[in-house]
Amino acid sequence: MLIIDIKGDGLALFTKATAALKSPRKAGQVFSRAINETGRVGGTAAGRALAVQTGLRKQTTLKAVRRNVTKSTPSTLTYVIHGQGGDISLKHFKPRETRRGVSAAPRGVRQVFPSSFMKAGWWPKRVTKSNWNGQVFVRANTDGYSYNFTKNNPFVLSGQQKRERSGTKFAKQKSGVFIPVELLRGEVAKVWDQTAERLEPRVIHHINRMTGGLFT
Repeated sequence: MLIIDIKGDGLALFTKATAALKSPRKAGQVFSRAINETGRVGGTAAGRALAVQTGLRKQTTLKAVRRNVTKSTPSTLTYVIHGQGGDISLKHFKPRETRRGVSAAPRGVRQVFPSSFMKAGWWPKRVTKSNWNGQVFVRANTDGYSYNFTKNNPFVLSGQQKRERSGTKFAKQKSGVFIPVELLRGEVAKVWDQTAERLEPRVIHHINRMTGGLFT
């Protein structure tokens, strides 16, 4: 799990807010409200940037940054977005099967993954298997089959093993895209910097609402 802390650089501002509101408790409430608003806006912007950067659907990336969030309280004054997840399956990157393998677009760049497949049967009569759920697969061993090894077979020389072919082994084709990694690179990383800059204006806005516009 990767944890991203979005923190304002606002100790001096907090001191000013406490003086203006005449209460550290009220200052904490104002900061916490502003941090949560800023974190929510930043998370939405990051989710949109993440969609462009990874090639995932926007609904998926927005869910990723909203799914596990620890909101600020007056005692913590920290908004935490928990980014988590492993290597994302290729099925989420607009895959389509070709003779050379499945074509998909992780990070928005379409490419062919050789020997991967989405359907069964021989060309050109390929068959969609409903229970494969649109997954992209690759054979898990070199010849496409798995084997059981049997010892002490009377038809095999002593000490040798006989290979009995037991079936085909498949594995899901992965994309090489990890959301926790993508959250800290490229355009998404720029979003976090822009988000931090939004915090102070939101704090001042809420203080002015509580003081009748006396705070500058």
